[in-house]
Amino acid sequence: MPSPTMTAGGTAQATQGKAAGTAATVAVKPFYRASMEHRESAGIDVSRLQTTSDQDLGAFPIPAYGYIRSLVIWVSVTGGVAGTFAADAPFNVLKNVVLQEPNGATIFQANNGYDLFLVDKYGGYRPNGDPRAYPFFTSAVPNTTFALRVPLELRGRDGLGALPNQNSAAAFQLRMTIAASTTVYSVAPTTLPNVRIRVFAEEYDQPSPTSDGTPNQTTPPAMNTTQYWSPQTFPVNVGNNTIRFTRVGNYIRNLVLEYRDTTGARVLNNTTNWPDVVQLFLDTRPFDTIQRDIWQNQMFERYGYGGRALAVNTAIGLDDGIWPYDFCHEFDGQVGMELNDGWLPTLSSTRLEIQGTFGVAGTLTVLTNDVSVAGNVFMA
Repeated sequence: MPSPTMTAGGTAQATQGKAAGTAATVAVKPFYRASMEHRESAGIDVSRLQTTSDQDLGAFPIPAYGYIRSLVIWVSVTGGVAGTFAADAPFNVLKNVVLQEPNGATIFQANNGYDLFLVDKYGGYRPNGDPRAYPFFTSAVPNTTFALRVPLELRGRDGLGALPNQNSAAAFQLRMTIAASTTVYSVAPTTLPNVRIRVFAEEYDQPSPTSDGTPNQTTPPAMNTTQYWSPQTFPVNVGNNTIRFTRVGNYIRNLVLEYRDTTGARVLNNTTNWPDVVQLFLDTRPFDTIQRDIWQNQMFERYGYGGRALAVNTAIGLDDGIWPYDFCHEFDGQVGMELNDGWLPTLSSTRLEIQGTFGVAGTLTVLTNDVSVAGNVFMA
């Protein structure tokens, strides 16, 4: 009997002779159906008294198990007294969150916990992705509880992007730092709190080769397809600016832009400092011209954030200085669970630029979500 042959759609065909000489097609059970979701502690549970200095927690190996989907970082801050949170708090309790592959390559990098918050809120990984809206979220200064997710899986529909994690001798590494109290608070607590961090791994089981007499797809589709999140920061001058994004060469799935003034504060949305009209260019050709109010309305349409009754910087509201631009809304108009048809293909020579007239000097940090594909990632 011939060996099964994998097809682009994630099925396999096997030919089995019959008495009449005809062939029967045996469908392979898709990976998501053959596997099972699994969650466990990543063996990371650390507590530190917050101080006026950063505390590098070092690198933690992630235990081997099946295929890793994401890491959930749960943070509890307790025992503090009084104080006032800074603008990016409480998420900026975390700093320098980095996930590395076993070969040392960086998959995910966030300069601070607020950037990771933006990835979760605007990345399109969950229908309710705003960490401020989680049922257990609290922010009674200086004590708080929140959770942030480091994503690897691109699409929960079929497991695309989940990565093999089956070698204990070659582990993924997670690095984290607890930020100094002077970063987290604009007015220092009279008693500094304790910060406890626990990490949980969300994974898939390794499917058996067959079940119920049917062959199984034993790896996620297009296995080793990998998404990355990385920040690049560019100077902004008062007046017209053309800023060329430097993270190109893969498919671009998502961009999240952070506009900050020279003090590092996010520039308020209810001012004219963000350009009235922004143009996006691909290889010197303008492909989108978007007015400021229309851009904010686009966020409402695609994420459901920022309705008229919702204040900025609150649960399900928009965020001052934050302007997401996605290429992953083509399935149902909402960001995420996409068919991947909207991803922007780029080369290392691609010129991807933004142009507009900015009202205050400062910086524009671009969180780029790009995807390196390792096979056919398209649904059709």
